[in-house]
Amino acid sequence: MTTTEPQLSPLAARLADVVGAARTGRITLDVLHAAAHKADTSLAGADDARTRLRAVCEELAEAGVVRLPRVGGTGWETLPRPALPRFVTRVGRPGLVPDPPDVQPATATAWHAELRWVPAFLRDEYPTPTERTLLDGVQELLAAGGADDVVPVQERSLRLTGDEKALGRMLRGRLFRDGRLTPDLLGIRRARWHPTTRHVGDGPITLVVENVATWESLADALPDDGTVGQVVWGMGNQLGVVLEALAEEPPEQLSYFGDLDAGGLEIARRGEMTAEALGLPALNPSTLYAWLLDEGEPQPARPFLGDVAELTAWLPDGLRGAAADLLRSDTRLAQEWIGREQLSETDLRDLR
Repeated sequence: MTTTEPQLSPLAARLADVVGAARTGRITLDVLHAAAHKADTSLAGADDARTRLRAVCEELAEAGVVRLPRVGGTGWETLPRPALPRFVTRVGRPGLVPDPPDVQPATATAWHAELRWVPAFLRDEYPTPTERTLLDGVQELLAAGGADDVVPVQERSLRLTGDEKALGRMLRGRLFRDGRLTPDLLGIRRARWHPTTRHVGDGPITLVVENVATWESLADALPDDGTVGQVVWGMGNQLGVVLEALAEEPPEQLSYFGDLDAGGLEIARRGEMTAEALGLPALNPSTLYAWLLDEGEPQPARPFLGDVAELTAWLPDGLRGAAADLLRSDTRLAQEWIGREQLSETDLRDLR
């Protein structure tokens, strides 16, 4: 019996390949979303991106490639509009016997020799859509002759994944384990930026300070025979960027001192996670926080409506209660209460 194959649009045909190559019969929205944006870069930032993706899902359903979730059920992401299926289910194409594959998968990739480990990784470790996008991009890069130059990681990331930050997030992940991807293979380096740092002695601790005024006062006051060897300006909300730069030559120990308020503690909490992801030493609260609680006079602050216990968990046990009281009373302590005058009157050799 002769069967007429449904004619799919180019984007639908690409997603049909993805559906056919999937390891399971249920394909999630994030997989379809990543594949669609890779196949059609005009979707990125487009006002009608969801509308177009919904239309492609319906096209695949009408062609008998997938089955959409039950209308009105929980299988739909209803906001923002239009609703999108949280998953689609692969089905067989009608009219083909006996029992054909659901959809013919895309032609198997002949991976570059430098990527000979990839088939086993794809089979055994269930890559995320972003990881698969990166691997496809690296394959294309190597097939074209490899990297011609060493460039900042953000530039290479944009070319390989369509997201200037994606590669940086994966540099210390499983794709860069021994025998897999390397910065040399991709021709990448971190941008040549150095944090604002003052070396004050030979101590093992690198003290990162949220605000520039306190950084300067500490850098001037710290003795050269103390526990702190260098003081780094944390640049407020840019602490993650500072930590990335420090990761090039990791310090022995890391301490942090910022404002005792919701914003300052959130910066510290994110910094703790970033330091761990970068393989840096733990980002510990400086003993300056205890001094700040003794020295400072609380000032009014915006009400904090989040989880106080979660936000203060980074602090040591002895300080959490006092910090929580500040947040609950809608007050704050700026780190500038520990100023040049106070520092000049104190022995700072054992500061941590």
